[in-house]
Amino acid sequence: MTIKTSAGVTLLIGPAHNVSYGEDAAGIAAAILALKALTYVEVGEVEDAGEIGDEASTADFTALANRRKRKVKGTFDAGSQSVTLGEDPSDAGQAAVKAAVRSDSNFAVQMDYGDGSSDFYLVQVLSFRKQIGTAESIRKASVNLAINSAIYEELAPVTP
Repeated sequence: MTIKTSAGVTLLIGPAHNVSYGEDAAGIAAAILALKALTYVEVGEVEDAGEIGDEASTADFTALANRRKRKVKGTFDAGSQSVTLGEDPSDAGQAAVKAAVRSDSNFAVQMDYGDGSSDFYLVQVLSFRKQIGTAESIRKASVNLAINSAIYEELAPVTP
């Protein structure tokens, strides 16, 4: 079976990292090597890690002669990652995320899929908001991460 559940996936935050990497093969290799070498702390109690990945904007043109709008791909944007946490004031990873909100730096992030594969990328931590809810609600937090780089994918090792 080639599909998998998300159970066992972990989100980790690293230090401030204001370095840019190329998106060619050499840049991707350099990014993975550098980002893997950083020290990360796991963000605990992640309930939903959201979605990540590039989306192209649309650039368009409409000629007067034929009134037909033509569209082409514009710039790529990896978007923002909305993360839902079970709020844990004693969790070191959640504390690191809260601290990063107050910084203008990019922070390294690792999404570890638990099978030997990981994604590495840089983010601006935009928010850490408490979700209070009702008397029977679990207290949660919403985190918004603005992805500020390509997503650098490290594939799981191939086993024979």
